[in-house]
Amino acid sequence: MAKTIKFNLICDGKPVRTIEDLQNNFSIEDILAYYNNHLLHRWLQVRGYDKELTAVSAITSDAPIDIVKELIKVFGISMDDKKIEEDIYILKYLEERKERYDIYKSEEFNIKRIFDDYEAGYDRLVTGILENSSDVAVIKANIKEIVSNYAWAFALDHRKLYYTLRKKSALAVMCLLMNEKSRCYYLPVKTICEDGTEGLDTDIDKDKKEIFSNICSLINEPKFPSMLSGNLISFSGVTDGYWKDLEEKGKQYMIINIEVGDYVRSAGSRGGDLSWSDIRNKFVILDGVDYKSNSNTHKLLYMEV
Repeated sequence: MAKTIKFNLICDGKPVRTIEDLQNNFSIEDILAYYNNHLLHRWLQVRGYDKELTAVSAITSDAPIDIVKELIKVFGISMDDKKIEEDIYILKYLEERKERYDIYKSEEFNIKRIFDDYEAGYDRLVTGILENSSDVAVIKANIKEIVSNYAWAFALDHRKLYYTLRKKSALAVMCLLMNEKSRCYYLPVKTICEDGTEGLDTDIDKDKKEIFSNICSLINEPKFPSMLSGNLISFSGVTDGYWKDLEEKGKQYMIINIEVGDYVRSAGSRGGDLSWSDIRNKFVILDGVDYKSNSNTHKLLYMEV
């Protein structure tokens, strides 16, 4: 009888031999590809994971997001539904780019076609944000796609885009500030002046200064929490001089506001205490959240990145 040959999957660039390996190196892009080409089924079979093989084989949906959610349940992966949706949208954009590249190659890279597609692609992503103004997964995925693959268009259009989104979606504005590449277009950046002194680019760039001022006024509007479609997290409470663990390390959170006398830091970060003056209008991003307060009425406001 022929010996069964065991093989590894490669997830997130790492060899996967066991379910535990799969859990520790779970990649939506990789696992979806293995599911679609049935390599996942073969891997489960040769590794003797009969229970998981039965569950995977029982998936009937053709929709990528539903398939991924089912696979996450089967393998016991801890992952937020919104993050799953965001990654699925990004994966969809990747597949679309591959398809367009094949078309460009077949047309010998027609410049006009490429330029027209580029402009249309950017407009489509912006429209997608406006049409899904309360869907944080769509918004984050579209922003990530814009700054990664339409950077030139974004650089030219970022001022107009801000004011467009400001009217339609405060949530989208906050998502712009969460993204490492887009936030620098809207928040002050330290620069070295001609005389060698350190300053902020908003001291020179009046348009950027106006946008930043507008953002600061937005978060102080009474209706601001309701504008974020349930994505703003709020906490109040006396911590008796101790740090209260609000969010575990491993997830990032953008701090919107704390009040005078309160402190916040990344989870378990000794010596990383941040006060009101460190946080005010800075939109600091932390890894997990610890909080300290002596007031029952003060509120900490933050969002998951």
